Amino acid sequence: MTVRKTLNHKHKYIMPENKINNLTRRVESRISERKFQELLTILSQSQNQTMSSLIRDILCKQKLVVTTYDKSLDVFLEKLSLIHQEINAIGVNANQVVRVFHKTGDLSKKLALAKKLANNLIEVLKKQEQLKNTVSPLLDKWLQK
Repeated sequence: MTVRKTLNHKHKYIMPENKINNLTRRVESRISERKFQELLTILSQSQNQTMSSLIRDILCKQKLVVTTYDKSLDVFLEKLSLIHQEINAIGVNANQVVRVFHKTGDLSKKLALAKKLANNLIEVLKKQEQLKNTVSPLLDKWLQK
């Protein structure tokens, strides 16, 4: 086996001996800076470890596996996290109200706590609708045919 260094020279890639034996011809070329940057972008997203292996795969029309990251999901996940925190806070508040409700014997205080609990449930329903409106566009995007 021959040891080859990757583009950033930090990690080593070991190429099998039989693959090296098949590669008998060396080809060199020049490309524009823009094309080189495109290749670097593809290389960073692909499973290829060297620029040479990437270009070989392109020339041989082999299947390239490119990993992409959808940054629009960051905003979506932030919204979901915020809604989760708000619903959780409402739930904690509702538990506190119920605990006080069971401890008190005053009927008028129980009525006030029941109204407070009803308001908490209305808030949860509003958050549920907000969650539905937030998730709906993403579901439409994922379920496209």
